[in-house]
Amino acid sequence: MLLSSIKQRVSYNLFFSSLNAIYRNYFQVRRSKFGYIDPAARVRFPILIKGIGNVFLYENTHILGHSKIISTHARFIMKRNSASAEGLTVVTGNHPSKIGEWFFKIAADDIQEAKDVIVNEDVWIGANVTLLAGCVIGRGAVIGNGAVCRKQVPPYAVVVGNPAKIIGFRFSPHETVEHEAILYDEADRIPLTALERNYKLHFSQRLAEISSAIRL
Repeated sequence: MLLSSIKQRVSYNLFFSSLNAIYRNYFQVRRSKFGYIDPAARVRFPILIKGIGNVFLYENTHILGHSKIISTHARFIMKRNSASAEGLTVVTGNHPSKIGEWFFKIAADDIQEAKDVIVNEDVWIGANVTLLAGCVIGRGAVIGNGAVCRKQVPPYAVVVGNPAKIIGFRFSPHETVEHEAILYDEADRIPLTALERNYKLHFSQRLAEISSAIRL
């Protein structure tokens, strides 16, 4: 019985080792088809990418498995040191409605209004997040599990829900300045005035609204 169990375990290990080797070889070929993929960028299987030439993944980016990127008519850009958990969905196009035309025909003809989807530096995207056409995720933002982002997310904001709403910020404005002083060249840092404006507009002036939205 013990010998049989050991043989079975060895068989499983060999099978998954062979499968991983096939995946690695396949992905090495696929890497050449990206618009750009940094040598330090990682994409985990399984993943579906339509329009791989419009996908740009920069240094230390990481997308976990069971993700879908549909970028046939516009670009998906993920900048350095950003990552996504499992189940990311990116859709850069949208089928418009036209008076006097069947919607199915518009979709079948692949008529789209397409806009780039951009994830800036130092962003964490939780599991099963959807990023729709024209969405721009600001530097340092955190996107909560299952969120659906349809528009711009300010730098360092924390967003949740469908549609995604801001419920806070990773750091206070002064903490963000301290954070960026360590990680970014001076010319690339976000000014304190801009950080304070975002913090006030999207958080401190909306505390009652945010408390109501997240109350269980």
